[in-house]
Amino acid sequence: MKWKSRSLITIIVIIGLCSITSVVDAASNGKAVAGEFKISHFTKDQLIKLNGEWEFYWQKLYTPRDFIQKDIAKNRQFVTVPQEWTSYNFQGNHLPLAGYATYRLRVQLPQNALGTVKAIYMPSEASAYRLWINGKEMSKVGTVATNRKEMIPDNNPKVIMFKVDSNPIELIVQISNFHQRRAGLEEGILIGEPEPVMAYKEKSIIYRTIIIISIVIIGLYHAALFLFRKKEYSFLFFAIVCIVVAVRATIQEEGLASYLLSFLSWEIACKLEYLGATLGTLFIALFSYTQFPQEMNRKLRNIITIVWTVNSLFIIVTPAVIYTRAMLLIQILMIITFLYIIYVYYVAVRAKREGSYLNTAAIIVMFAAILNDTFYFNRLIATTELASVALFFFLFTQAIILSKKYATSFAKTERLSEDLSRMNASLEQQVLERTQELKQANEELFITNQKLYEVQQSKNKWIRNISHEIAAPLTNIRSYTKGMLDGVIPPEQKYIQLIYDQSLYFSRMLHDLNDISEIENHQIKFTLEQTDIREYFRSLYEKYKWDIEKQGIKFIMIDNLPPQTQYIFIDTTRIEQVIVNLLKNAQRFVKEDGKISLELAQENTNEVTIKVRDNGIGIKGEEVGLVFNRFFKNSTKGKPHSGAGLGLAIAKEIIEYHKGTIAVESKPGKGSCFYFNVPIMKTAIETQFEGA
Repeated sequence: MKWKSRSLITIIVIIGLCSITSVVDAASNGKAVAGEFKISHFTKDQLIKLNGEWEFYWQKLYTPRDFIQKDIAKNRQFVTVPQEWTSYNFQGNHLPLAGYATYRLRVQLPQNALGTVKAIYMPSEASAYRLWINGKEMSKVGTVATNRKEMIPDNNPKVIMFKVDSNPIELIVQISNFHQRRAGLEEGILIGEPEPVMAYKEKSIIYRTIIIISIVIIGLYHAALFLFRKKEYSFLFFAIVCIVVAVRATIQEEGLASYLLSFLSWEIACKLEYLGATLGTLFIALFSYTQFPQEMNRKLRNIITIVWTVNSLFIIVTPAVIYTRAMLLIQILMIITFLYIIYVYYVAVRAKREGSYLNTAAIIVMFAAILNDTFYFNRLIATTELASVALFFFLFTQAIILSKKYATSFAKTERLSEDLSRMNASLEQQVLERTQELKQANEELFITNQKLYEVQQSKNKWIRNISHEIAAPLTNIRSYTKGMLDGVIPPEQKYIQLIYDQSLYFSRMLHDLNDISEIENHQIKFTLEQTDIREYFRSLYEKYKWDIEKQGIKFIMIDNLPPQTQYIFIDTTRIEQVIVNLLKNAQRFVKEDGKISLELAQENTNEVTIKVRDNGIGIKGEEVGLVFNRFFKNSTKGKPHSGAGLGLAIAKEIIEYHKGTIAVESKPGKGSCFYFNVPIMKTAIETQFEGA
């Protein structure tokens, strides 16, 4: 009982700490009155909410020029921000959800703020907006329009930096919404020094990223467990819950979604967010049934399944402007579902089912998070989304339960072993043999653990290499793109070409990585066929001769094979891939008047040797043994290229699959000779039969 209490306390304390770290404070520092906001002073880390009365112009899209040239002050009204415009009451009627409007606020800064740089945090207002600061358009998210057809919604919180060149400063925001249940400036706008404003945005993203990555990893882990134990549907249901909640949490953290899921349209992202709620609830219910099937009524389980399946289909087939308005109904159904699940767990506790105490504590925490999210997304409380956090600690309880099951099983095994030893004291020889078997199993387990450790180290090195290869071109792409967006770099063809070249590099590297992965995992299919050596390599020579010689390089073929026809058993496509790789390497290090030769020879009765020789600049002696390593790049400067250093590693894997070997001979200044051996047909066939 003490163990259960400690576990429950640990869960609650950790959830409380994580919830606290997710909230970032911002000071009120007064409120706007009649469209004017006065700031008496700035502190270094202070963020000020620009809340209060803003000027409001319904069904008008005014620009700074309009406020200068037109007398529109008589049409202004003052409204409370942040607040959805559907709550505004004009002439006894609430404003409709669909429409467009202009907001305006003048901010009086301290006199010492003139000439300094400040920053504004602009959340993702629904559903598209344009922002002007002192007459300059500083931000645009989506496309603001006066009708649904022309408007394009988007969600992307931004940090906008600006120089204070006048006091007071003028903020003008155009907003339109025709697509969802939220409308207007319904999230607070913040102003402050650049560093704390950036930290405000980044802190939330970092916190959410840690939670999401943890959930995804555990979800993938449970999916892998299901692959090994396909009768355990609880693993599958739990994995699905993890994935859909992780996707939902990513989309809700819009700053993170703009980095990871920028390729998704607004409509699809919105559907995925709502499906995360419906599918998450469905599969948590199914998971609960797998844990306590005797306590959950099967008919009610079927009703829950049908209800949430219909809800999910409703979200898929209808536009956001329809299904987002049904969110309150979805939240009510969610609360009802979780109340029933809590009841099921309560019955399991009374029946003293294994793991019922911790499961009940975890589901109560989940229910509390659901209530929090319901109030939070309906703007009733000012917290944050907690479903993903609660799910993370729900996983924590499952790990405790699983550990307890294994510990209990192990304890039972020990007791049974002791009883068996006493009952079979006369069978010493049998016990000795069993002990030897266990000893051998332990040794094998130790060896297996060592191999797993080596594989893990190799995997870590592989990931580090990939990260290193991605970092440089990604930095270039982001730098040039950011420069163009900021107007520092003109959008000229040469800069666009640089970005395009870097993207091609990514594409080639991903293709090479996919080839290596498929070869190592035996997922790639090799089609071996009887091939005439001389005829095959003659066709390759003719195929690539023109392309090489147009570069001013002499390309010849030397046939030193015996006169009789020789056959090999190969995958012609993959061997061509090896030859092309070797020829491209040779072209890089050969001058325009250089020479490349494709040579065939049979140096013994069992193998044929294929060589690609060049008279280029060669390879340094200390690097010869490294050229077939992944991500290795020759320090000798050759012609420009966009390879990731994987081509020769792939070639090595292909040749080794053909039961052959590949190597290189090189001297600096004299050239290189890459060669590989492939068994002739007789040896290849025998090798295949031996493998079978």
